[in-house]
Amino acid sequence: MKKYFIIAVAALVASAACTKVETFDNTPGKKISFQVGNYAAQTKASVSFKDESESFKTRAFLHAEGVDLNADYSVNGTSYQEFFGATGETIVWDGTNTLWKPQSHDYYWPKSAHSFVNFASWYGTVNGAASDPTITYAYTASKWTATLTWNYTAVLGQATSNLLYADMAWRYSQQNPTDGPHKDGVTEGVPTLFHHALSQINIKAYADDEAAGEGLTLSGSNPTDGTATWTIALKNGKITPIYAAGTLSLTNADPGTANTTQAWTGSWAGTGTAGDVAISDFNVTKVKKAEATDLVAASCVLPQTIGASVVLSFDLDITATYTSNAATHHEIIPVSIKLNDMGTTAWAQNTKYTYYLRIVPNQNKVLFDPAIAEAWDEVEGTEQNI
Repeated sequence: MKKYFIIAVAALVASAACTKVETFDNTPGKKISFQVGNYAAQTKASVSFKDESESFKTRAFLHAEGVDLNADYSVNGTSYQEFFGATGETIVWDGTNTLWKPQSHDYYWPKSAHSFVNFASWYGTVNGAASDPTITYAYTASKWTATLTWNYTAVLGQATSNLLYADMAWRYSQQNPTDGPHKDGVTEGVPTLFHHALSQINIKAYADDEAAGEGLTLSGSNPTDGTATWTIALKNGKITPIYAAGTLSLTNADPGTANTTQAWTGSWAGTGTAGDVAISDFNVTKVKKAEATDLVAASCVLPQTIGASVVLSFDLDITATYTSNAATHHEIIPVSIKLNDMGTTAWAQNTKYTYYLRIVPNQNKVLFDPAIAEAWDEVEGTEQNI
């Protein structure tokens, strides 16, 4: 008992001799949100990301004071932390609060003014299925560098493919979570400006007269000149030789400047050998008069150089039905057109190309030029007396 009594007294003396002072930060933590808009000056009008999707994905890399930074708060080459975990986080549109935020739960900015987070964001679908790039983060040439690699293979003619990547957002922190005005003048969230990684093509066809005044009109949805009505189909389309598959390789190195965004550098490379690429939905059975019908509507393709030998080929299936006697004439004509002749030398990222095919069904009327080989030979009979 005596032993414990002494310890108790010692404890009381110690508490009496010290003045307890507590300090704490009662500033509410700042939630992380994302700003998807025209936060930076653009050469052409920015488009709302919500026009294409209401979610995207991001990876975030934290460099925290006392853990991943040197004593002078500079980065070291040994550590970083996956802020959203190794698989990243899905960012969704919150219509109630009109902002973009992490889907699973709220995240908060690190407390230290010296800690910061780097963000790499993307969106991807190929033929309707999710497609994610490989993103790596490593210390290279005395700086932290992100790399993005995306593999793409798709059937031409599928309009449900779309790959986008955002400028990388470097060194964002609790103290400076924005870097410019949103399009409505409000500053909010990590600036996230997306770029289309693929090219897009449209191929349209319409029927027209050979010359003005020929009188081609519509009968139902088919062109007619009053004498015949044409049903026009384009089938078995393909483009060759082009790459159907490729790999996008991009890099983005820490610029060493607080709260800034930076474009990626790199390009696509075709995989394998360029060859025939079939157009899956190239089968229009009614080409209309002066109204362009989509043969391929907004289909994503691999960015690449278009050489002089690259051709669009298809079968022109055309039937003429004549009004007076219901006679029909049916032909299937192979057609081949060089894309260079249509003004294309390359498919570039973030660029949409539209090709028009003008079909003249009444180009050559059937005419006749009758003649008789020579005049009648005349032979006179011998005169007879009766």
